[in-house]
Amino acid sequence: MKNAALIIVGGLIILTASCRKSNFIGEELLPEEDFLNSTRVDTFKIVTYTEVDDSVVTSQNVFFALGSISSETYGNSTGNIYSQVLLPTNNLFFGAAPGIDSIVVTIDYAGYYGDTEAQHTVSVFRMTERLESGRLYYSDARFHVLPIPIGKKKEFVPNLSDSLVLADGTIYEPHLRIKLFDSFGQNLLNLDTTVLENDTSFLSFLQGIYIEADTLTDGFSNGIMYFDMASTLSGLRIYYHNSEADSLSVVLPFTGVKTNRFTHSYAADTPVKTALLLPDSINGDQQTFVQGFGGLRTIVKFPTLKNLQDVSINKAELVLTVTSYDGREFAPPPKIQLVQLDSTGNNFYYLALYSIEVYSSIVDDNFGTNNIGGTVTRAESDAGRFVFQYKYIITEHVQEILQGSIENYGFALICQPGNRIPNAVTLGGVQSDRDFFKPSLSITYTTINK
Repeated sequence: MKNAALIIVGGLIILTASCRKSNFIGEELLPEEDFLNSTRVDTFKIVTYTEVDDSVVTSQNVFFALGSISSETYGNSTGNIYSQVLLPTNNLFFGAAPGIDSIVVTIDYAGYYGDTEAQHTVSVFRMTERLESGRLYYSDARFHVLPIPIGKKKEFVPNLSDSLVLADGTIYEPHLRIKLFDSFGQNLLNLDTTVLENDTSFLSFLQGIYIEADTLTDGFSNGIMYFDMASTLSGLRIYYHNSEADSLSVVLPFTGVKTNRFTHSYAADTPVKTALLLPDSINGDQQTFVQGFGGLRTIVKFPTLKNLQDVSINKAELVLTVTSYDGREFAPPPKIQLVQLDSTGNNFYYLALYSIEVYSSIVDDNFGTNNIGGTVTRAESDAGRFVFQYKYIITEHVQEILQGSIENYGFALICQPGNRIPNAVTLGGVQSDRDFFKPSLSITYTTINK
């Protein structure tokens, strides 16, 4: 590829996949005389293609996802929950001759994504592998469970707005209730006092429960429920009686270790599967994909960026344009995060605070204190229609690449917060049929005289 001559003071270079209509970003900020000798260059190469994203940390999530999504474009995805069950107090005692009335998993709704009228079926299993406190667990983690469910809730539509009134007249805020088999509840009531002495001994008996979106019964749904597992409404509720009293109850909370497991599958005849099997990592693809739940990421590379030498970068802005998404119920991700790649091609972070969803990977982030962009915005296309775009200011990062302080391994675009929302979007690639949809990197620079 032919290199551009870089001799302009206060000039502007547009790094793009092909020639585009002149529209210098930031030109309103510069004196008119600085553009007298400005040059438009399209010899710098951009490469974009799709890969499976890195798994994401889910053991420190604020809310936990449960459900399934089916999309002709973005495949099938599920969110499932592993959770420890703890004792409400040490030396729990059910009294003499306790008998089970019912046992129910209750989890407090925190939100919803997708079709609010979609039906769900979920199953609950008993874990046989223990979660360890203090460890980070990722979205692809899988733990041993007994194959036979201990409870199931079939074909229900989540109700996040109406209070729930029990048979005894008790009124609760909206939450999900999954009835478990009485035999499991009776087993808990029959436990020896040494097992109920503290959490450590209890976890040796019951390592936890696994709540799974049951896609085998009714297929995939079209919605994801979000739950506050630490809420006082969330827990394993045992209703029982003993030799001295009826209508007793106790809640075993989910305040221990929890983590989400996400799964994805892509049909053989879908554009995503083609993009994954046959990515053009040399010249780039026509379109690329980004998907949450640790699903898909778009790789962005500027292999000839370092041809730009002896300059001071005044502004660098990356722009990507949306070509399609899954409709009104599944809007484009509100934010797509730009992260740098390390030498092995993995997403790299200077700072990752999972519990409050603050991440920093680009130098311009200043460790999460600056907003470099990435929030979805509306723009007018070359056809006069509104489209969605994602824009990023990466001035300092580009400068450090040119200075050699950072290696030019490339970038990835990932959903944020991808650790709990499965939304997805299709972006125009460098081989798009329309120039407007091609990604662009606009750089305003000043030549350094040596």
